[in-house]
Amino acid sequence: MTRFFPSVLSGFLLAAVLAHAAAPRPITLGVAGNSFTIDGSPTFLVFISYFDALRRAAAGGVDDDFAYLEGKVHGVRIFPNWWGDPCALKSDADTLFDLDGRIRPGAWRQLQTVLDRAAAHHLVVDLSLSRETVTDNDEPARQLTFDAYAAALTELVGSEEYMKGKYPQALIDVQNEWPRFAEAPDIEALLGRLRAADPQRILAASSSGPAYEPIGVRVAKMVAAFHDPRDKEWFSADAARQVVEGVRSKLGETSQPVYLQEPTPASAHCEGADFDGDASHFIEAMKHASAAGAAAWTFHTRLGFALREQGLTEKLQDPASSWQKTVIEQLMR
Repeated sequence: MTRFFPSVLSGFLLAAVLAHAAAPRPITLGVAGNSFTIDGSPTFLVFISYFDALRRAAAGGVDDDFAYLEGKVHGVRIFPNWWGDPCALKSDADTLFDLDGRIRPGAWRQLQTVLDRAAAHHLVVDLSLSRETVTDNDEPARQLTFDAYAAALTELVGSEEYMKGKYPQALIDVQNEWPRFAEAPDIEALLGRLRAADPQRILAASSSGPAYEPIGVRVAKMVAAFHDPRDKEWFSADAARQVVEGVRSKLGETSQPVYLQEPTPASAHCEGADFDGDASHFIEAMKHASAAGAAAWTFHTRLGFALREQGLTEKLQDPASSWQKTVIEQLMR
C-alpha cells in the first residue's frame, strides 16, 4: 500500500505533462513593417470569410470545417456579432455583445471554442467586430450605442478574463467598415483605448468604398484593412496595383500591412447580391494582390454567412458550390 500512492501520484503527474505537451500551441501572428509574420517569418496571408463561426461552434461543427481548411488557407475571418438573418438584417440574441454592451457568457464560450480549434488547426483568426448588427429588430430599431460597444470591446481585448495574454493568432478589426457606422474621432479614441488596454494585440479598423480611409496611423501594431471596389476587372494586376498603391498613398510615411479584407464575393446568399462566379478570377486576384505588395487577401465567399444548420464543408459538396471548393484547394498551392 505504501507504494501505491507514489505510483498513483507519478501517474497523474505524467498524464498532466503529456496533456500539456499535447495541447496545441497557437501560432503567433505579428506585424513587421508592411508585412504580417507568422511565428516571426514574413508571410503573405490568405484568409477565408467564415462570418457565422459562433453559430457553427454552437452546432458542434466548427472543428470539421477547420480541419478541412488547415493547410488550404492561413486564417478565417469571423463576425462575433453577426446577423441572425443577414438578408433581412435581423439580429439574434446570441451575439457576443448584447444591446447593453455586456459580453454574453454563452457567446464567449463559443468564441473560445472557435479560437481554440483554430489554434489546433494552425489558423489565424480575424475577429471583425460590428456594432450595427446588434439591435432589437424593432421599428425604429434600438441599436447598441457606440459608448456601450466601445466599453464591451475594451473589456474583451483588455481583460485577462477574456483575450488579454491569450490567443496570439488573433487580430481585431475594431469596427467593420467604420466610415459607414462611426465617426473618425470615436474610432481614433477607441483605438487608443484598446492599445492602452493591450499593447500586444494587432488592430485594424476596416473601410470600404472608392478609396481607403486612413485611421490609427500613429497606433502601433495597426493594419490597413480595405474592402476594395468591386469593379468589373477587380481581379486584374492593374486593379491590385492601384488598390495597394492607393492605400499606401493614404498612409503616407506610416508603414502598415495592407490587408485586402473583403474583395468581390464568390457567391450571393441573398437574392440579387453581386458576385463573381469565375474561379480563375479569385486565383488571379490573390496572386496579383501579393505581387502588388499587399500583406493579406481574403477569399470572400458568402457560404460562411449562415452556418447554424450546415457547415462550410457540407455546403461545398453542393454541385453549385463545387467550383468554390476548387478555388479553396488551389489558393496555397
